[in-house]
Amino acid sequence: MPDNTRYFGIDLGTTNSAIAYIDESGIATPCRNQDGYDTTPSVAYFESPSNVIVGIQAKNAASTDPQRTLSLIKRKMGTIAPYEFNGIGYTPESISALILKQLAQDAAEHTGGEVHSVVITVPAYFGLQQRDATKKAGAIAGLHVLGIVPEPVAAALYYEATMGAVGKTILVYDLGGGTFDTSVIRVESNEITVLCTDGNDRLGGADWDRSLFQFLHQEVRQQVPPDTDVDSDESFLQMLASQAEEAKIGLTKREKLPVRLMAGGTSVTIDVTRERLEELTQDKLDTTIEIVRRTLDTLEKKTGSATIDEVLLVGGMTKMPAVAQRLRAEFGWDPRLRDPDLAVAKGAALFALGQVVFHEIRHELDQSGTESGKETEDAEARIDRVIGRVSEQTGMSPEAVRSVAVKETHPVLAKAHGVKLVDTRSPGPRREYVHHIVLGNDPLPAEEQLKTTTVEDGQTTVKLELYEQDGLVASPEVKANKRIPIPDDVFIDLPSAPAGSLSIEITMTVTEEGLLELSAWESTTRQKLTNTVEVGLLSKEQVQEAKELVAGITVSG
Repeated sequence: MPDNTRYFGIDLGTTNSAIAYIDESGIATPCRNQDGYDTTPSVAYFESPSNVIVGIQAKNAASTDPQRTLSLIKRKMGTIAPYEFNGIGYTPESISALILKQLAQDAAEHTGGEVHSVVITVPAYFGLQQRDATKKAGAIAGLHVLGIVPEPVAAALYYEATMGAVGKTILVYDLGGGTFDTSVIRVESNEITVLCTDGNDRLGGADWDRSLFQFLHQEVRQQVPPDTDVDSDESFLQMLASQAEEAKIGLTKREKLPVRLMAGGTSVTIDVTRERLEELTQDKLDTTIEIVRRTLDTLEKKTGSATIDEVLLVGGMTKMPAVAQRLRAEFGWDPRLRDPDLAVAKGAALFALGQVVFHEIRHELDQSGTESGKETEDAEARIDRVIGRVSEQTGMSPEAVRSVAVKETHPVLAKAHGVKLVDTRSPGPRREYVHHIVLGNDPLPAEEQLKTTTVEDGQTTVKLELYEQDGLVASPEVKANKRIPIPDDVFIDLPSAPAGSLSIEITMTVTEEGLLELSAWESTTRQKLTNTVEVGLLSKEQVQEAKELVAGITVSG
């Protein structure tokens, strides 16, 4: 009998989240929440110190109790952003953990089994700190995080599994509730390779909502009596925000719809057209097109060709007709809109099970090298044994297990990382700048070196400062990068010598999992600094404290 072991994929979204698993037939299947929906609003309502509501009811509470309701927390991942509700302090990681906890509870109810091992997706353009924060959110929620996978990779996995894309180069245009990114992915029979990625982790559906909110707000003020103060009515503003979002969603299918509101005792009706919405948000769509062009330029520089075989639309915002229309007009493509709300979660579930099987097969095959002196089983027999074992655990047929176990993924680094240097070449005051050692779109694992020197006569110390690109495009300006603290960062007691006479060699390594190591060597004193960098903002002790906090809170939908 199968022990009902399952592996889950979670799309932790800015506005909505979803969780999926591979069922007994090998099909990626979403887990419906208690309200019967496949997606759950990423909104938390802190009703009391011991009770937090996540989902639709939390979203509804925003209009009546906005001070204790929080949304769009994904935009704060990888930052120090403390929150306090009911006298309890929270971080973006712990709030995201509450959302993950609710998703896991819904999935357990849906499947009738425990939710333990998961893969969580992140936007392709998330940096290492944001990815680390997401992984720690999973740990705080009490989940075993098998891996963090970029959303476009998950979507491409699902697309290939359902439509077939072997031998194709796919551009994934992913416009969600809070982030936008593009990725070009090459799909082969046994591997998926990310060729390049780009994006804006501060652009998404919430910005379309804001533009429509501002339009509706202006229209309301024109229709109510001049002495009506609508801006001090927090409940009205929350209702207006909700109506703006609903109108945006409605206009994906309708050309025109009325928005009805009660403002300061006055009934207001505003007719909103799709054309007007597109005018209000044209600058945002323009930005996505600029990023697509930049992605194609990067692709051509890397591969010598910018040819795209398929364009896959991912994220709820891509249901807007303007998106496909604009891509056709600008590039002549015929974009495919396939399950945009759930493709990422379903692909993450495929990735979760596939990675488990892949690594078990690799481990099984590696064992053959230790069995010297006797005839060993051939590779196919060993693979069959692993497939059979997973089949027994999951209840899936051996054929279904095999179908999801053959893809190996090859990611790229999303953002550049480097160290701060001093420019001694230009006359006048010396300028500090960031020299990026590993660059965005470098294939992972990546390792690069930099040789530098001292800049002052008699200089006896050198301090290393590590930075991650913080803007949309890598810039040497220090303010366009964010510093990542490292513990072992100073060469001391260097011999007093003329500027430029001491040589320092810096090596930066980033693994496929996003583990960053920075080491530096000074040849004269033979001092070496080596840092396996904890890019995250929470220490192990803080993660444990947050885990205990979340475990003690009742989360309900």
